[in-house]
Amino acid sequence: MRAVDDPALLDYLLEHQIGLECNLTSNVQTTTVPDFPSHPMRRFMELGLLATLNTDDPGISAIDLHYEYEVAAPKAGLTAEMTRQAQQNAWQTAFLSQPEKDALRKGSQI
Repeated sequence: MRAVDDPALLDYLLEHQIGLECNLTSNVQTTTVPDFPSHPMRRFMELGLLATLNTDDPGISAIDLHYEYEVAAPKAGLTAEMTRQAQQNAWQTAFLSQPEKDALRKGSQI
């Protein structure tokens, strides 16, 4: 999350298309960020970085991915377009071959 404070690192992440897994609720719970509006994911999205919306440990955090999209994302200032882009970023950065990604996407609602 501290990448937001380092312009050179942000440029590197963008240039090399490196994905960033953002765990909104977990980052607030662990005080990595003080609150949802302070989370840098919105800034990452505005910069065109490959940020994705994730859960950290649903058993500990008591949240799931639906919660992150429906509750945490709006609290963090993410627009509907940003959450759609985060889903696309997740497809792009998944550790799968292209044929595996294509097969999974056939059943997706994205």
